[in-house]
Amino acid sequence: MVVDENGLHEQLRRLQTDKVGSQHALHKPLLLLWLFGRYLDERSAATTFEAAEDPLEQLIDRFSPRRVPAAQAFWQLERTLWTPTQEDGTPIDDNIPRSAKWLRDNGARGGLRPEVVDVLDEPRGVFLAADVLYEYFDSSVVSALRSEVRLVPPVFLRSTALKREAPSTTTTKLPQPSRTKRREVPIEFERAVRSAVFKWLEDLTAQNGGPIPFAQMANFIFDGTRIPVLNPQSGIHKPAKLDSALSIKTVYRRPTEERPYEDELDESGRILRYKYRGKDPLHSDNVALRNAMERKLPLFWLKGVDPNANYEAHFPLWLTAERPEQHLFEVSFQGPPKS
Repeated sequence: MVVDENGLHEQLRRLQTDKVGSQHALHKPLLLLWLFGRYLDERSAATTFEAAEDPLEQLIDRFSPRRVPAAQAFWQLERTLWTPTQEDGTPIDDNIPRSAKWLRDNGARGGLRPEVVDVLDEPRGVFLAADVLYEYFDSSVVSALRSEVRLVPPVFLRSTALKREAPSTTTTKLPQPSRTKRREVPIEFERAVRSAVFKWLEDLTAQNGGPIPFAQMANFIFDGTRIPVLNPQSGIHKPAKLDSALSIKTVYRRPTEERPYEDELDESGRILRYKYRGKDPLHSDNVALRNAMERKLPLFWLKGVDPNANYEAHFPLWLTAERPEQHLFEVSFQGPPKS
């Protein structure tokens, strides 16, 4: 059973990969990388086979020396890392071959085990785990693979955490963020950026006649400087130039798919409660949300409306209360929290 970072990394290095001659089938590392990227992007550790099949088939076609069906990875992946079930919750036996048709007909779904998710939520956790999986692949394809599974690390991590090193039995962890040591960006600057972002989003909404393609929101310029206003790989975003979170995101889900992280919406479809990143209140994303709440700064919320990455931009909204025992913040469109 995975209990810590080293235990997870050891299990990732010992995946059972089928081999014919000198060629390995890398369907299991590819499924895990896809799951890790999806978790980082959408805050969801679970998936249906229907959602995973096409992207996993494409990854296998491109990056696995030996071709195997995506279905094989789904029911064969080690149960200490992942739990696949039928639609009614019945576990899927890993000793009985299951075809793609069988998995689709039985509403197969699966999720990373909670103890795996706990490790991924550690500082740099998901990137360090991905680095272990890249060891299965030729170094010449790692850069392309990293981009394909949406696990490109933030710039501040690239020079330290993500160098591909020889396997090690120990891993150095970053210290937990300290709220007493955070730098204070002037409140006037925070407010000015937000005011400009909201006006820019209004213009984009008008230009598109409604929802905005995600790609159009990558080029916000403030006072001659580009400021990223969202992160395609995370639901919570704090630009480097700010001290507080600027945006939160809820991805689109088909009616038959589970909603990631159980963000709660009201009857009109507006966000009421937004889940933590993981469960650690001192995770940097959660600290950034708390800073916005304490400084009474407004955010914008991106709500996915279709599978083509189109989003409604809702703003301004404020975080009005934190519920640590439930790992969430309460949201209001009426105004900032009262003193």
